[in-house]
Amino acid sequence: MILDQTEFTKNVKDEEFSAYLMENGVKFGYGSLVDDRDGEIYNTVKIGNQIWMAENLRYVTKGGHADDDVGSFVYGEVAKNAARYGRLYTWAAAMDLDAKFNEMDLDAESAAKISAGTYQGIAPEGWHIPSEDEWHELCEYLRSLEDDIPGNMLKSPNYWEECFGSRPGKDSVGFAGIPSGGRYGMGYFFDLNKSAYYWTATAVSHECARYRSLGFRGGKIGADFSYKSDAYSIRCVKNR
Repeated sequence: MILDQTEFTKNVKDEEFSAYLMENGVKFGYGSLVDDRDGEIYNTVKIGNQIWMAENLRYVTKGGHADDDVGSFVYGEVAKNAARYGRLYTWAAAMDLDAKFNEMDLDAESAAKISAGTYQGIAPEGWHIPSEDEWHELCEYLRSLEDDIPGNMLKSPNYWEECFGSRPGKDSVGFAGIPSGGRYGMGYFFDLNKSAYYWTATAVSHECARYRSLGFRGGKIGADFSYKSDAYSIRCVKNR
């Protein structure tokens, strides 16, 4: 199924999530980012020495479609989900590379650019896809605050599934992590309202790359790797 770009409203966020971000903006002194490519506006937040987007990326890749050919999706192919959860991207789409690099090693030029750090990918100008090291820096800063388990400090208190063993978020640094789920490469969406998955720019093999995650049951920030053909959320970091 192909969803045309005209189905997605610009700068119109889910009403409840917008209200939550507005409250956070007052509390954490949010900044603002305008993506010149499509006019989308994002809240941003300073956490330690880093500046992160406080929302998931919504940029529509390569031609405005959401299908298997371009690696850009809205959860469940339900257009309104983009207004709260943003979009999901395969690793190659997030890195603004040909889809073939979901299943094969990078060419030498692309590998060198990514390993040098601050690799833009599909991030707005002046921003980039965070590396595993940058996520580690974020985790270390959160640990230094000694406020709670790092994952709980990033999770919003709302939107997460509530059941036995679930851990409510505190969002004590303004990250506003929400459970946006993911999409397997074979086409199945999963874990909406249960987990959030974020690609890093760090590949581990020809077909796998590292991601970070938040879950409704635990309070940690997960660190693992997955097939590049799976689709996850993107949080961009500002260039220093």
